Amino acid sequence: SGESGAGKTESTKLLLQHIMNLCKGNLQLEQQILQVNPLLEAFGNAQTVMNDNSSRFGKYIQLRFHKNTVRGAKLSEYLLEKSRVVQQDTGERNFHIFYYMFAGLSTVEKEMYGLLDPSLYRYISGRFGTQDVVQHWKHKYQEVCNALDMVGFQEQEQVDMQAILAGVLSLGNVTFEPEERDGSVKVSEASRGWLKAAAVKVNTLSLLVCCLLCFPWSPSVSCCCSPCADARDSIAKVAYSRVFGWIVCKINELLAENVDPEVELREIGILDIFGFENFAVNRFEQLCINLANEQLQHFFNHHIFQMEQSSYKEEELPWETITFNNNEPVLNLLLAKPLGLLSLLDEQSAFPQATDKTLVDKLNSSFKGNLHFEPGRGHVLGFSIIHYAGKVQYMAGGFLEKNRDTLPANIRGLFINSITPLLNELRLTLVVVKCGDEALLWLAELLILLCPHQHSLMVLMERMYSANPHFVRCIKPNSQKEPGVVDSQVVLLQLRYNGLLETIRIRRDGYSWRPSFEEFSER
Repeated sequence: SGESGAGKTESTKLLLQHIMNLCKGNLQLEQQILQVNPLLEAFGNAQTVMNDNSSRFGKYIQLRFHKNTVRGAKLSEYLLEKSRVVQQDTGERNFHIFYYMFAGLSTVEKEMYGLLDPSLYRYISGRFGTQDVVQHWKHKYQEVCNALDMVGFQEQEQVDMQAILAGVLSLGNVTFEPEERDGSVKVSEASRGWLKAAAVKVNTLSLLVCCLLCFPWSPSVSCCCSPCADARDSIAKVAYSRVFGWIVCKINELLAENVDPEVELREIGILDIFGFENFAVNRFEQLCINLANEQLQHFFNHHIFQMEQSSYKEEELPWETITFNNNEPVLNLLLAKPLGLLSLLDEQSAFPQATDKTLVDKLNSSFKGNLHFEPGRGHVLGFSIIHYAGKVQYMAGGFLEKNRDTLPANIRGLFINSITPLLNELRLTLVVVKCGDEALLWLAELLILLCPHQHSLMVLMERMYSANPHFVRCIKPNSQKEPGVVDSQVVLLQLRYNGLLETIRIRRDGYSWRPSFEEFSER
């Protein structure tokens, strides 16, 4: 654990290499496990203002052993930041894989996928990069291709995967305009070429045509195109996240242990999860990330302080209690039912008439006087939470939409008959439901059949509490992303809010090494 940019992912890779070096055995399997990280980084990491290679998802790698030899592995992924596909703030980028493709694909391959100059795509923000950066991306693209080959992805699967990614980029350039005759919405003339390109790649033409037949809008309504743009972005996010989920499922198929079910396997699990974030603008995604870090900090406190000191008391050892910064009140603010922040967010999300403003009003009234909650000042639509690592101000715009995480109900659904085999495998299916002759309301539901095991933070925390944990605390040396520079104030702040000064004290004054009686007797 540690804040964004502290070195968690790099430490995870070093730890994996170290473990693999210790357990010489199935070399092919070990190489495949080591190749998983570059592959996941390409599809799940991105540049942020805090970190040039920031994990935008959490991953838990389970290594399974028999007689000190690794026999298989399993990967679980949590909370991919899908919104990054369609929107990035200033100084940030989309997921690495898009830039790697532009740098690494040949001219012929780009023509095959319909890729043009990267500066033309709305989903690719900022300058493309200097020549040195492009060369680095080109090298990374080759690394990804090698990883896909080694882990076992077929050539056609790789082609389909990149075709979908290219289609997602084209989809982002589709825009909408009011129809002069009746005020309905149509795809703008200028973006019909992008619509055609997206349809060839991801077969979304049918999906987007449905936007033309939304409810008749009054021409005077200035935001009439907004639902169609939201639908476009929702399709892009769904397509990307399903590709990512498919990659994880495919990895697990290939790395699964091939042993007799009766053989008892031991396990080492490595959790590499996104670090605490506090940007100039913090949104729903930062709230989810910081909640995960609050839970991990509580887990750390539980093991290092509560369990440790209770065992001293049980054995009646002379001990002066060490106090620590308990973040349980923050978790209660966020997770309590039925009046915690997330419960109230779910409640508001269930009301069709609710807006981000009604949500903020509800939070302000519910948490008035709470020491860990501050209402937004002035006309700011937001609120602040005093986390274990400090105060973070959240902008509430988009909270309800992102929490609902669905395709808008006013899209007219048509069946996808995809020409891309991978999309058939992902089973993106649209169901058309006519809800009434008078209203002419059609509901489009996206039914995605994923791998059978859905993971959540709750499942993750249950897994953590059932294990024998070792904590690797990563400390960020400075806030400028500079090598070889240690800012003592930045370091000290992290030592304090992580509880590491108290941890040092409990390790110094307590009993940091505790052999069993048998070990002690033998020595």
